[in-house]
Amino acid sequence: MRRAPPPKPIWRLAGPCSFDRGFRFYGEYEAEQSRYRIQLISQRWVKPGDELAESAFGLVQFCPIDQSSGKAFRIRLTAASGKWDTIESDDLAIPSTEWNWRTSRGRLKEAFSKAGYRDIAEEELKGSVKVMESSLAGPKGVILKGQIKSLVVRRADIVYGYKIIKDRPQREWIGSSELPPCSTY
Repeated sequence: MRRAPPPKPIWRLAGPCSFDRGFRFYGEYEAEQSRYRIQLISQRWVKPGDELAESAFGLVQFCPIDQSSGKAFRIRLTAASGKWDTIESDDLAIPSTEWNWRTSRGRLKEAFSKAGYRDIAEEELKGSVKVMESSLAGPKGVILKGQIKSLVVRRADIVYGYKIIKDRPQREWIGSSELPPCSTY
């Protein structure tokens, strides 16, 4: 009696294109007390079988709201396996600088100061750092509605299966025009 061949492993059925897919996250959060809105797009590549991103890039925009003393500015965040995350901003003349659990709040507070924001509430600053860092983690790391108290979650959308060309620099994964200027929101 002849037996049927064993089934192929699922990973073989998926094909090599699954290794070139990532996740996009679109988020919008509001700091009501400090009078700013965070708009961000991040894209991540998560190795098959892993839960957190191996590499990621995020474009973050801070927009003043209702009588805020600050101006709009953008920050780029980059995460790569085996390296510290980095932050940089052309708007605020911040060169690529290390971003980690020890430096993140100070770096963001400095950015707010350069942009003219005054009296940033400490809890909203912590929440802002949290949503920025979490946006780089992968689909299980992003902050959704009901998961943060210091900021209002206006939007939190995850898009699966986004094509990523891993050989390209991460900053090319998201075009700056993909994040509309503050005035259009």
